[in-house]
Amino acid sequence: MIIEKEIDSDTITYLFGLNSNIFKIFKNNFLQKKLLKEDEYELKYKEWESIFIKIYDQECNYDLFLKQIYYINLVKVFLISKIICNESNDIDFAYENYLSKSNKPLSLIDEFNIYDWFILSKKIFKEIYNLITKKEQINGDLFHILYQHMFFLSARHRIGEFYTPSELVKKMVEDSYVFGEKILDPSCGSGNFIIEIFLNIINSNENEQQKIDAIKKIYGFDINPLAILTVKSNILLLFNAGYAGTSFEIINENIFLIDSLIDDHNLTVNKKISQHYNSFDLIIGNPPWLTYKDLNDKIYQDKIRHLAKILDIKPGSQYITHIELAAIFFYQIPKRFLKINGIIFFVMTQSVLNGDHCQKFRAFSIFDNLEIWDFPRRYFFNVNHICLKARYIADQNPTIGDKYPIKTKILDEKLVILNETFYSSLKINKHGALLILPKKELRFLKDINYSEYKDKFLQGATLVPRTLVFFDIMDSLDNRLIISSDKDILSRSKKEWIFKFKNKEIEKDFRYITFLNLDLVPFLIKKKRNVFIPITRDTYEFNEKHMDKFPYAKKFYRDINVIYQTKKKKTSKINTLFSNLNYWNKLKKQVAPHLYTVVYNASGSNIKSAVIKQYEERIIIGSENYYYSTDSKYEAYYLSAILNSQLLNRYINVIKSSRHIHKRPFHFPIPLYDESNKWHYKLAKKGIKYTTYVSDLFLNNPTITTKKIRTILNENFSKLDNLTKKIVFK
Repeated sequence: MIIEKEIDSDTITYLFGLNSNIFKIFKNNFLQKKLLKEDEYELKYKEWESIFIKIYDQECNYDLFLKQIYYINLVKVFLISKIICNESNDIDFAYENYLSKSNKPLSLIDEFNIYDWFILSKKIFKEIYNLITKKEQINGDLFHILYQHMFFLSARHRIGEFYTPSELVKKMVEDSYVFGEKILDPSCGSGNFIIEIFLNIINSNENEQQKIDAIKKIYGFDINPLAILTVKSNILLLFNAGYAGTSFEIINENIFLIDSLIDDHNLTVNKKISQHYNSFDLIIGNPPWLTYKDLNDKIYQDKIRHLAKILDIKPGSQYITHIELAAIFFYQIPKRFLKINGIIFFVMTQSVLNGDHCQKFRAFSIFDNLEIWDFPRRYFFNVNHICLKARYIADQNPTIGDKYPIKTKILDEKLVILNETFYSSLKINKHGALLILPKKELRFLKDINYSEYKDKFLQGATLVPRTLVFFDIMDSLDNRLIISSDKDILSRSKKEWIFKFKNKEIEKDFRYITFLNLDLVPFLIKKKRNVFIPITRDTYEFNEKHMDKFPYAKKFYRDINVIYQTKKKKTSKINTLFSNLNYWNKLKKQVAPHLYTVVYNASGSNIKSAVIKQYEERIIIGSENYYYSTDSKYEAYYLSAILNSQLLNRYINVIKSSRHIHKRPFHFPIPLYDESNKWHYKLAKKGIKYTTYVSDLFLNNPTITTKKIRTILNENFSKLDNLTKKIVFK
């Protein structure tokens, strides 16, 4: 039972979230109305979809439509209760104001117009209104938890929204905001940074007029109408509490529904925004955590690619799809909006420090006085993250070396500074910096050279969408298989790619074996999976005439290819399912493997490796893993032993990006196997022996984990480390 007198974001979520009785009542009412007015609702849905499809893409569906309507009406009732009716008990008067479209300040929020066709019944309005009026308002971002709760899952992450915890926002504002400066959050979301700065102003010791003047200098931009509506509502409620005597009109003078990276098609908006070019003292926020490949609009992808080139941070062609939108924000927003010597302070993924795709970003060509806040664990997000601050100096062209070393604070989960140090780079030149790492790590790493194995290991094939091609065998006939969807794959699939098939027939020639990253543990592949691939056994090519000989497989491929073409991103130029499976020819490259294949995982916190005996069972390697084929048994187990060593793993974690291992193992000088070198041979023998040990452990415990294996065989892994140190890190 809620007994607090105050209403805050937690209370709002408890009272009105997806698990509340109010939401269940609203949902039933909405669906009943929809059945009665199907055509009208479908028309309104299409109008809504036309606005949000570019933001949410395949998550733009009736479920999101319903939740947005509920959320918006809840916010509207809240504003009526706290501002217009001042918590009056007169329900009739309150409901009349709810029905009116001319009441200020609600009429100032244009974004309400998207939803104004839907009217809450008086009964539901009354239930919401009564719950709100029993609580006293407190200050802050009142809707942020409900906003996350309603739209948190893939819909918000699809557009790169990762809510910044209030304690981190507060710390960043305390560190960077100076009273009276002009401030911009260029991707403000529900307004947590803006509200925190407003509270900073309101609670200051300055006089009323100075507070009003300072508040008028706080601006927020966002591309999402729902976010803009939320931040405007938060501001109205804050001002209504009697703070600073500021006019409600500020919400439309300072909060804009725009893309802060690229000019709006609306000339009036562009004119208003252009008045603020290069006028801000501080830019602060948490820009979208998206990459180029996450964008749903091909035209917008082209614009981002062009911006990366103009800003001189465009990566090499092999990394184009990994362009970070946050990196574009960090360069483009200051160029448009910051004063010379103004400050930018962003929350960003850690990959901007150590990802290969961000090497040019790390030139920091238009900045100086850099500062990093680093976090030893994923305290605030499920992705490794940092805060990056810099002073904007435009095109003064100081040498890149002058930017390094970078002052760095290491903070814990309570934002207590654990250590103040300096980060620098392995290699700095006019094109950027290779990696940004603690200086103490660099002392060891600076003399290390790449391994010759770097170009020998290849990434596996893109065996996706998995729900279309992975299967379980239900029965086996003479030359055919009866197959159904792999249940485990279905349980892990993205919502937009959920596709079930049952009791389909294919010829046995098209059944191949593969495995996933999660099936790999040190020295062993625990589980192998069935995958349908429409290729010839001898060439790994797709051949229409060949498929004619196999009518069941041909029909199955035709059906799933249609599904692929229907569901694929509009920005994708890959027009057939096979072209996707063989992207960059990564499938065909596996056509003639050697006797042994060494594999390791492309991503994850820790590296794991195993040896596949391809002469016993041909296995296709998927893109989650890298591989190298050899006819030398001892070379294969030598490499697997090194790749499984905890010593190498520790150094990989020093230099790898936040998301991927990729070819980081070969940033270290792993020598080519030399059969005459006794230490190489000894390590290979260890690899063979430990493969047997892990296989025995697996037979006794099929669910055994990497951590458990390393614990049980700790002494053995220590021997691996000693040999790896002698061979690689001598």
